[in-house]
Amino acid sequence: MNWITYRGVELKRVIALLLLSCVIQFPALGQKAATKSGASADSAPASRSAAASRLPTKEEVDVAMTRSFGYEPAISWTVIEIRASPVPGVADVVISINKQAAQHMYLSEDTQNAIIGEMIPFGPNPFLQDRAKLASADGPARGSQTPAILVVEFSDLECPHCKASQPIIEKLVADFPQVRFVFQQFPLPASMHPWAMKAAEYSDCAGQLDSTSFWKYTNAVFENQGGITLENADSKLGEIATATGLDAPKMAACAALPATDVRVKKSLDFGTSLDVHETPTIFINGRRVLSIANIPYESLKKLVQFEIDHAGK
Repeated sequence: MNWITYRGVELKRVIALLLLSCVIQFPALGQKAATKSGASADSAPASRSAAASRLPTKEEVDVAMTRSFGYEPAISWTVIEIRASPVPGVADVVISINKQAAQHMYLSEDTQNAIIGEMIPFGPNPFLQDRAKLASADGPARGSQTPAILVVEFSDLECPHCKASQPIIEKLVADFPQVRFVFQQFPLPASMHPWAMKAAEYSDCAGQLDSTSFWKYTNAVFENQGGITLENADSKLGEIATATGLDAPKMAACAALPATDVRVKKSLDFGTSLDVHETPTIFINGRRVLSIANIPYESLKKLVQFEIDHAGK
């Protein structure tokens, strides 16, 4: 997802500059924004006891965000999830700014400081945990049956960035026959992409009815993305099925089955377990790669070859 602009400047950059110039101020966890006597949320936090060490609540995050950004009506946010991070004493707040792609805000439980950004795996075998999870990827696959590495893509058929990435994936498939490529459905919420879930169900059914036609059908949906709306999705997706040699009535019947909905939601849950919050998200031998359409292709090839060379080491 791209960041929208506000007064000619990307909001992501605006917020980053604000964070550089001032720390997001969070009320000490367990401390209310204002006391009954009218003490301000700006008051210096009292010393924290061991019992107060806990994750912040959504309400506390909202209070802190309002204190930092409430002066600007153009900035809104949604707190998606609050959880412990891999670093002791640091909470991971997953938040969406202005309905854009989710991002992480890492909040110190002992100080009123936060960092917005990505925490990257780091160490001699940094992608081991995700690689182990990805071994159970069960989406449509192509490539080697005895692969050097797995490349797993979480994608949304209504996502324009996924459409831009698809020709790049096709080139990688051709250039790396020793790799196995797996496609996982990850339709974003209807508030963002209204017909993405329906497209995922039709696409899933393409794989169920004819696994070799799945890739042709999926690419055709991407190509016709601009002409599909929530209102015409069934007819357009059926037309694409016919054009790619599939039985449109069977596709529609399959897409309406509860079992199809279960399969798509299983793929969504799988992505969520891997902290997928935006599309496309690609895992190359367990290494998370975002925005592949913005990576020079030769650099991307080097990355894939690097992971092949380090597989099993």
